[in-house]
Amino acid sequence: MESARESLARPMALSIGDSLVAIEIDTSLYGLDAIFRASYRFTDRCYIFLARIPEAPTLVAITLMAKHPTADLRPLVGEICNELIDQQIRLALSKEVGPLRELIVAQAFAEGNLLDAQRDDGDYEGDPLGIGRSR
Repeated sequence: MESARESLARPMALSIGDSLVAIEIDTSLYGLDAIFRASYRFTDRCYIFLARIPEAPTLVAITLMAKHPTADLRPLVGEICNELIDQQIRLALSKEVGPLRELIVAQAFAEGNLLDAQRDDGDYEGDPLGIGRSR
């Protein structure tokens, strides 16, 4: 018999034959953006259906349906779970470093210095930053 800890170690997945698999995803762990992005990565291999579970408002069901009747989708359960983690981390990193990345890109394409406009206003004779002064 399976212990409670072992059942928590993997997602709630229901195999309805080889060509139809459903996975329950907890939206308190994975945001909807991550769920949509991860699901999209599998659209080349199967049809994806997303639905909220009315009895459990924090759960979303991802149903994978084979494009070919002989395809076995059971191995995709682990793959989509890994993809969910990947997408959730990508979104967290984007949120964390996004403003810095945008500033670096803006600076790269800017004609002047976005952080210190005075650097571009001076000339070598005026030396507004005092670079030429001896120490």
